[in-house]
Amino acid sequence: MSRLVVTLCVVSGLLTVGASRAAASCRVSNETGYRFTVSSGNVSNQRVGAHTTTTIAAGKIQGKSPEGKTISGSCKDGSDLVIQEKNGVPLLLPKKK
Repeated sequence: MSRLVVTLCVVSGLLTVGASRAAASCRVSNETGYRFTVSSGNVSNQRVGAHTTTTIAAGKIQGKSPEGKTISGSCKDGSDLVIQEKNGVPLLLPKKK
């Protein structure tokens, strides 16, 4: 019986830690006509579609479009970022409130 209680406590603790890690993310709004494949934090192959808003893992960001356009930057947990195009170059910027 005590072995079952210990196992349940360990599993519950691991689930709690896993849930807090999964919540670490930032929101990206893409205002360009390009779609990007993004790596951020420890997660690769995240997709940010053209003219969409999505959530990606927090951390250093590197992204590339099929057309060869690139973005890079970083975000902290809970940040809001925007991808805008200026003079043909996509820029990853903090979103103004």
